[in-house]
Amino acid sequence: MSHFLFIAGALRERSSQASAESQLARELWGLRTALIRDNLRAYLTPESCGLVYVLKQGICAGFSILSGVLPPEELDEFVRDELRAETAYGFVRVKPMVAWQSTPEASQRLLTRVLAIPDHAELTRRLALGMHRLTQEQYDAIVRGLAA
Repeated sequence: MSHFLFIAGALRERSSQASAESQLARELWGLRTALIRDNLRAYLTPESCGLVYVLKQGICAGFSILSGVLPPEELDEFVRDELRAETAYGFVRVKPMVAWQSTPEASQRLLTRVLAIPDHAELTRRLALGMHRLTQEQYDAIVRGLAA
């Protein structure tokens, strides 16, 4: 089973936090790159969940993934226009489950420990890709670490 850590980056149109809030409020998560879309198509399972890492804020939300990869054309025209950058390569329907307060430093320490990536530059590189695939054990450890 695969779970996913999604990274909400800043866009020209809005901040990373505003982007994450807009997507979660509409119960969807957009796929900003072909790599993210293709990896979700390959590894998404009916039990998959996602965590949201907002740049300059840290890990702040968790959701269950309710659909497979859907094309942007399935969005309402207004939503598609508003979230054009976030949903350029499609989206998945989600159900928000939990929210946390974290800091980038605390989140990075947790990810460094759980993902066993001791090099800060390597963690930053992986976060810059926009998504990181997690095992069940890694997902559980991150959720426990956030709840502590």
